[in-house]
Amino acid sequence: MTIMIQEVFYMNEQTISVPVPSDLYAELGSMPLYHGKLKQKLLISLAVGMYVSKEISLARAAEYADMAIWDFIELLNSYAVPVVDYTEGMLEDDLAFATGSR
Repeated sequence: MTIMIQEVFYMNEQTISVPVPSDLYAELGSMPLYHGKLKQKLLISLAVGMYVSKEISLARAAEYADMAIWDFIELLNSYAVPVVDYTEGMLEDDLAFATGSR
């Protein structure tokens, strides 16, 4: 059985209906921190997911999550999501540039 979660948002917002398995819906309902906060939690989850997959910027993700950017960075840190995607190759390039060996 699939249950539809439907939230109606306000001003300049659209409604999205997503079918979810009934056991997921029951699990969400049993979690105290989701009571009355489903929209907020879903928006945060979407923003984090879109940021992690590099679909949106950090600033845009914070905006979609309706959070200050520093609060969003702290949230990402709590999920062990790197805020800066700085590869080893980038570090080597920067060190080479800084030491003049490039």
